[in-house]
Amino acid sequence: MGVRLLGSKRLVFGVPRARRVTSGGPEGNPEPVRLEPVGRNLPEKRSQAAADIVSTRLFDLIAEPSSAGQAVTEKTALGVAAVTACVGLLADMIAKLPVYLYRPSRKGPREITNHPAIKLLAGVPSYLHTNYELRSLMMTGVGLGGNGYARIFRDAFYEPRAIEWLAPCDVTPELVKRPSGERFVRYKVQGVAEPLTRADIIHVRGFCFDGIMGMSPIRMLRESIGTSLAQTKAAGNLMRNGTRWPGIMVLEGVTKKEVLEDARDEVNRNLTGTMNAGRLPVIGGNMKFIQTNGMSFVDAQFVESRKMELHEVARHYRVPAFMVDSTATSTWGTGIEQQTLGFLNFSLDPYLVAWEQSLALSLLTGEEIAAGYAFQFDRDKLANVALEARANFFQTMRNIGVFSPNDVRAELGYTMIAPEDGGDDYGRPFNASGGTPQPAAEPAPAPEPQPTPATEPDDDDEEEPPTD
Repeated sequence: MGVRLLGSKRLVFGVPRARRVTSGGPEGNPEPVRLEPVGRNLPEKRSQAAADIVSTRLFDLIAEPSSAGQAVTEKTALGVAAVTACVGLLADMIAKLPVYLYRPSRKGPREITNHPAIKLLAGVPSYLHTNYELRSLMMTGVGLGGNGYARIFRDAFYEPRAIEWLAPCDVTPELVKRPSGERFVRYKVQGVAEPLTRADIIHVRGFCFDGIMGMSPIRMLRESIGTSLAQTKAAGNLMRNGTRWPGIMVLEGVTKKEVLEDARDEVNRNLTGTMNAGRLPVIGGNMKFIQTNGMSFVDAQFVESRKMELHEVARHYRVPAFMVDSTATSTWGTGIEQQTLGFLNFSLDPYLVAWEQSLALSLLTGEEIAAGYAFQFDRDKLANVALEARANFFQTMRNIGVFSPNDVRAELGYTMIAPEDGGDDYGRPFNASGGTPQPAAEPAPAPEPQPTPATEPDDDDEEEPPTD
């Protein structure tokens, strides 16, 4: 966890902090102490950075072209509809789900609402963005470049007071080793003099093999995206020049370049393009037209090739093809319910786990993590389409006494019922009594004390007189 003691100071995630005692929590359990910065932790040696800010910016300007001849960057990749659809879908799903903070208790997980971190994540993280926009921007960075960043601003007591999004091209992570041999990631941020640590940066990584930076899906899909860009440009050129070239124009006896170019320009101006489709060509001079079959979309397998590239991009982002292609058939079950649950389990849930652990690492102290504090996204919001299954689940939980009516209403987002009206009743409902509500059993009155009657000894209990 990157925590060690140095005298009276405590290092958490590379930042030395001093203890500060707070008031006890509910149920008599003391809350984990919050910490306050007291200095800097200088590393012993810096490793080679995985990238630098200048080269990251230059990649957007000067990118190696793909085999199809197209320069592929994170910006040009958005010209491919499949990339925009997959990245946008994942970013919207992460941004729309509510996030909560829980800690364990004797009665099960207990929601924490007064923690400064959850107030920012569930409320207004800063005056720059809403919490939806913040998470959407960070997840867009993960989808395009493999990394999403946000900076944490803290007050004098080291409590988070604001969270702001950082452009991935402005952040450079690097691996640093302490004198003890412990390693951690330090971040250089453009415009910030001192390097920051995970206590100051929320870093959500995508697919990663070095433990420092997530890999850019755009760079990994450079050839597929370059092919898609080339196909899009080719489609535009074909629509401009006509979907097929019908033949060859021959100028007999003409060898001058100027005459050939004038003839070509005249034909292109009057006969090519969608606006000139169907016009009757008039040929003068010593011109001869040789008809050919040309090349159609079917001959080039144009549509099929474009669809294959779409599926290639969707497969990389683990997004089912039917969510970005209306003509694709789903193999994830029938009905929107099964398809949504499949998308949640196989596509979205790994990203949610990465988000939850990154938020905990940056926004919670070592004591809070050790005490079981954890962030959790409300995955049930995506399962709202399974109305019949949810109704059966709540009914079963209610029948066996696990849920009260208020527990069910809280899960559905309805207002609570007063306890005196049975809102907190965990008794067995009407299903167990033949369709009529089962009245709650009245407590039996305490028995009145009875005087103890004097008992006469039985004849068998009388002692026999001693015999001689």
